[in-house]
Amino acid sequence: MRKSGILPFFVLLFLLWVEGLSAQPNTLYFMKGIAQTKDLNPSRPGIERGFYIGLPLFSKFDFSVNTNNWRYNDLIHRGSGALSDSLVWDFNKFLSSLDKNNFAMESAAVALVDIGWKKGRQFYGFSWSEREFSEPVFTKSLVNLMYYGNAPFIGSTYHSGYFGVRGAHYREFAFTFANEISKKLSVGITGKLLFGMAGIKTAGLNFVAGMPKSGDEIDLAAGGKAFISAPVDIRIVNDRGYKLYAKDYFDLSTYLTNFGNPGLAVDVGLSNKVSEQFEFSVSLIDLGFISWKQNVTVLTERAHFLFEGIHLNATTPTNHPPSSTDVKGLFLALRDTLRTTFLPIESNDDFKTLLPVKLYAAGEYQFNEDFSLGGLLRVRMLNNLIHTSFTASANVRLTEKVAFSASYAVIESTFGNLGLGANFRIGKVQLYAVTDNIVSFFRPSQACNANLRLGINLIFQEEDRRRKGVYGR
Repeated sequence: MRKSGILPFFVLLFLLWVEGLSAQPNTLYFMKGIAQTKDLNPSRPGIERGFYIGLPLFSKFDFSVNTNNWRYNDLIHRGSGALSDSLVWDFNKFLSSLDKNNFAMESAAVALVDIGWKKGRQFYGFSWSEREFSEPVFTKSLVNLMYYGNAPFIGSTYHSGYFGVRGAHYREFAFTFANEISKKLSVGITGKLLFGMAGIKTAGLNFVAGMPKSGDEIDLAAGGKAFISAPVDIRIVNDRGYKLYAKDYFDLSTYLTNFGNPGLAVDVGLSNKVSEQFEFSVSLIDLGFISWKQNVTVLTERAHFLFEGIHLNATTPTNHPPSSTDVKGLFLALRDTLRTTFLPIESNDDFKTLLPVKLYAAGEYQFNEDFSLGGLLRVRMLNNLIHTSFTASANVRLTEKVAFSASYAVIESTFGNLGLGANFRIGKVQLYAVTDNIVSFFRPSQACNANLRLGINLIFQEEDRRRKGVYGR
């Protein structure tokens, strides 16, 4: 085994993270003339007729990250006074910005193939996308312990609360069909075939510590599970900790052509024109799972440890107060005791992960063919947490080839989210860009939400023919 072989694997995951940080800005939902609106509701493909081809790697590029109202600037920011030219750590400000339970959600997607065709009342589409997401969750209580130590909890029982992470890198093959059943009702469905590349989830990670007022001991109990599927070996080395090894020699092509972790998902959508001007629509996106069967490691921890402090030498006239000259040896002994006490049981059982499912409910009032107002509620569910947002947008189509949207969103109790979207066509080439928070690109350290979607499509639209009085031949 060669330990350095693991490096390309983590480089790959890092590149996927930095190239695209929840995807699908809400502002995209009501934008005109963009075929990829089907990703938010399959009953609403943006193309009116003809077909489109997404430029490989460029037809869909998503970037998004959001938190529950805490910011990077809460933890690290520019100092004041003598430190005005330096960045400082501000744990008090960071702690004051946290809720009881906290998260940081990020996701990314890039399309390698994206094509669609609209003929009459029916639309057919196919896409191949590479996707990833991750959501670490943690409690304010855990951060308090890390910063203040156990002093504030002396004389009580400390509960860390549940913490952990869920995430995956997976491949998605999506097949979309939409049908206008009548002038008022449209339905759509997207079936998705998934293949997991790498995944992780935790369950029940927490610990409890009893800390009597005497301070004589700490009674610590910890438990939980970690499920991992990745081309790595996690090995216990001489009962002294864990080390990661590549599976034989890590090969990028083997990793990317892995079809051993299958999954299924579905998107369903419905659009109903309640009146000539008002349309109501609803959709459920990414209702599905991935079954992890290859390169699986499951770690289960159930352990108890009674820490009675560090034993010092007896008090003598020259050793008062009592002390020790072998501080390093004392801590090494404590470390070895913890390593043998907290030694998870390892297995290779299969496991499943759910995708971050999204529910969209929207209403749009069409003043005329070129201008509308829309309201959109989105509910996202992952890790037994529910994340909500509401977006109001104004949408205008200046010509058949130029359209804009402007939006205001309330996302996870944050209110300063101003979004913009633009769609241009030059000949057969369509370019579009959408974000729910334009301010985040100018002040990223103070943003709780940031997303961006870019794309380039080739549009081949069937034009009406009006020659010598002959129409529609």
